[in-house]
Amino acid sequence: MKHALKAIHWIIFALAAWVILAPFVGDDILRLFFGNTVDQVGLIGMLRWDDLFIGLAISVLGLIVVTLEQPNIKTAGLRAMHWLQIGLGAWVATAPFALDFTLREFTWSHFVTGFFIAIFALIQINLEDAKH
Repeated sequence: MKHALKAIHWIIFALAAWVILAPFVGDDILRLFFGNTVDQVGLIGMLRWDDLFIGLAISVLGLIVVTLEQPNIKTAGLRAMHWLQIGLGAWVATAPFALDFTLREFTWSHFVTGFFIAIFALIQINLEDAKH
């Protein structure tokens, strides 16, 4: 179970890295496939700041959890950090709808990534409870 928890922590960290990088490389990827039809003026600028801070928050939480977690010892605050990851993942998933994104590809990327961050954080909570 210890290895499963570590793997989930690193998966969440990788998803958070994608949240950070997507606005920076996503517009180039979209332009490659769709030509110059991508309107990046407002959307990409807004995405970069939102995703940068949210992705960094999820990454920092993930790294803190990985370093604090001890096998067979319940560390105070880990459950709260997992719940924060769920909340931040939910924001990533719902941000396209709350901020009225116009690019379907970014919307799906955010929705799927945020959904998996929240689900993996929920799995962490369940595995953490089963560990003790």
